[in-house]
Amino acid sequence: MGDPRLYVSHDSALHYWRTNPSAYVLDGLKQNIRKLQACPSNIDEARSFVLSEMEFGSWPIDVLVPPGARRIDAERLKYHVQTADLPSHALCPVYGGIHVVSPEICLVQVCATHSILEAFEIGMEFCGTYAVRTDSTEDEARRDYTLVNAARFRNHVEAWSGLWGLAKARNVANYLVNGSASVMETKLYLLLCLPQKYGGYNFVRPELNSSLEVPITAREALRQTHVKPDMLWRKAKVVVEYDGSYHDDARQTAQDALRKSILESMGYTVFTFKRWHVYNPLVFDEMVKALAGKLGKRIRPLTVKQSIARDTLREHLLA
Repeated sequence: MGDPRLYVSHDSALHYWRTNPSAYVLDGLKQNIRKLQACPSNIDEARSFVLSEMEFGSWPIDVLVPPGARRIDAERLKYHVQTADLPSHALCPVYGGIHVVSPEICLVQVCATHSILEAFEIGMEFCGTYAVRTDSTEDEARRDYTLVNAARFRNHVEAWSGLWGLAKARNVANYLVNGSASVMETKLYLLLCLPQKYGGYNFVRPELNSSLEVPITAREALRQTHVKPDMLWRKAKVVVEYDGSYHDDARQTAQDALRKSILESMGYTVFTFKRWHVYNPLVFDEMVKALAGKLGKRIRPLTVKQSIARDTLREHLLA
């Protein structure tokens, strides 16, 4: 059977993908390991793996095992049985016989074990360029790459079988888009674009942080050739920007005003949502109605069930 292997999964894999790897770690997925082989068969083998809470989160560490595998070292390991072979490129070698499930498999597992609202948030995070940090004073970290491509994830979950959570993952995948750059951009996107049954306003999905070319005459003043609005409805020529600053910064305020002026000169209507706008439900609703008017969208009255769903969504995202 060879040297023993350990396959980290579920919340422990989520912690790993959030906190550790640079983009090069994803290269390990090219090895196309699909079968769970050589799982530890005794306590000594299980304890031979170098596991840390910094990399994989709190004990016990979630691991995948095939049917019939011995469940040992319950103090450090939490077992999840995987009956079918995994999809292609589902496991990534880390070091010392430790493997971790791919971000896409991890996201399916998140759908199986978390609420659907949590799955939406984590899915947007994986398709974005930030990572939620639960192990430091920082709310989030920046990445220059994405863990999951939204379109490929939709295709994969439609084709895959043999994984717990696939039905919910297929539903979640319908609303994921690439490019969110922060926790609050994700929250704003979900509030605007989830359907009413989940508490959103059911807006057509925008592009997130997509590039717009700045007119040559404005490049010197802005010192940029392109801008990337937080949300862009290109055909309707509408932009949403999120301003989460708590304090006025004269230089940043001037830069934001210049950026907005240039976008407006290009024919775009710009809506700026400040943090307090988002957190105040009445103010937020009025701003959303104005945004809907520019997008030519009709906001339908909520049923009692949809109204409860909106309160639930806001409480989940903003509490």
